[in-house]
Amino acid sequence: MDIQMLWRKFYETFKNTGLESGTFLAPGRVNLIGEHTDYNDGFVLPMAIEKEIIMLGQLRSDEKIKAYAWDYKQQLEFKLGELSFDKDNMWANYIMGIMDELMKMGKKIQGVNLMFTGNVPQGAGLSSSAALEVVAALMMSTLNQVDFEPIELALLAQRAENNFVGVQCGIMDQYISRLGKKNHALLIDCRTKKYELIPFENDNYKVVICNSKVKRGLVDSKYNKRREECNQAVAYFNNKIGKKISALRDVNQEMLAEYKDNLTENVYKRARHIITENDRVLESRKALISNNMDRLGELMLASHLSLRDDFAVSCAELDLLVELAMAEEGVKGARMTGAGFGGCTVNLVRQVDVDNFISQICENYQKKTGIKPDIYVSNPADGARKL
Repeated sequence: MDIQMLWRKFYETFKNTGLESGTFLAPGRVNLIGEHTDYNDGFVLPMAIEKEIIMLGQLRSDEKIKAYAWDYKQQLEFKLGELSFDKDNMWANYIMGIMDELMKMGKKIQGVNLMFTGNVPQGAGLSSSAALEVVAALMMSTLNQVDFEPIELALLAQRAENNFVGVQCGIMDQYISRLGKKNHALLIDCRTKKYELIPFENDNYKVVICNSKVKRGLVDSKYNKRREECNQAVAYFNNKIGKKISALRDVNQEMLAEYKDNLTENVYKRARHIITENDRVLESRKALISNNMDRLGELMLASHLSLRDDFAVSCAELDLLVELAMAEEGVKGARMTGAGFGGCTVNLVRQVDVDNFISQICENYQKKTGIKPDIYVSNPADGARKL
């Protein structure tokens, strides 16, 4: 994106206050493996992608926030002491949520003029909302000279989504948007909130993301039902086994097999997905460290089959994308990524086969569904930063 052009537009939109200003960036993400494990205190392995939100900001001498969403051609104004949820302009809530959390922490912040634009696809499960929260948090904290450690800033952004936006997300999206590093994936322990950067640099392979164009809209009832079934499994094991079982993270495959007959079929299958998925994430860490792309691909495909058959959060279009991918030359693995019921697949494709992969998937998916998929190729990218 042309930053100079954006600044010209900024000063056409807002008067120059002469106060502190800056340009900031935060990326979206794709989860390589580890789905629905986050709210079960498990492990996830996302990477930041080369699609981002850029935000320009300049402090004001009052408490007004003037925000211009370049991609919507919308400008809104609100006051720091009078923030309230905007049901008509969802994007504004992610920004207001950041301001709200900063003030709750007792941080002294000024008003700001801000403008943002981005190329993270919306509604595709690539965390455009987390990128907007993280870039707003980085912009506001930096311009107001409020120091945050990277983890603190990621957690602040998560609280903004939990408390102001009202979405009870886990920590993955904000963590990877802030903590991502070029040529690395990020292993996150969702219980301890600790993380480890895992080298992911192999010139022979690319991560290719296929957008099914099926809007997931987090079919709330189905999502909540899965969480409820996981909780039923936890309650059973906590009652049955002497030691404290507070999440499916604490149950292993042997324990599950021993008590299988005492669980309903669905509760058993949901638990089996979470337990085996956690194992797959940790195996994927080993595969990346040893640069074993064959093994990583196997684990990705196994993850998809588990999400399809045990957790039942896939859909016909995602299954088709995985099936088409695995029939192509040079594809090591493919899986749905994100909460499910639509969104994207993530694919591990040999570099020399990427162009053919893209053309074949576009042609065959459109032939079977009438939908032209969007396809993005990305290396693991850096996390949020000031430009």
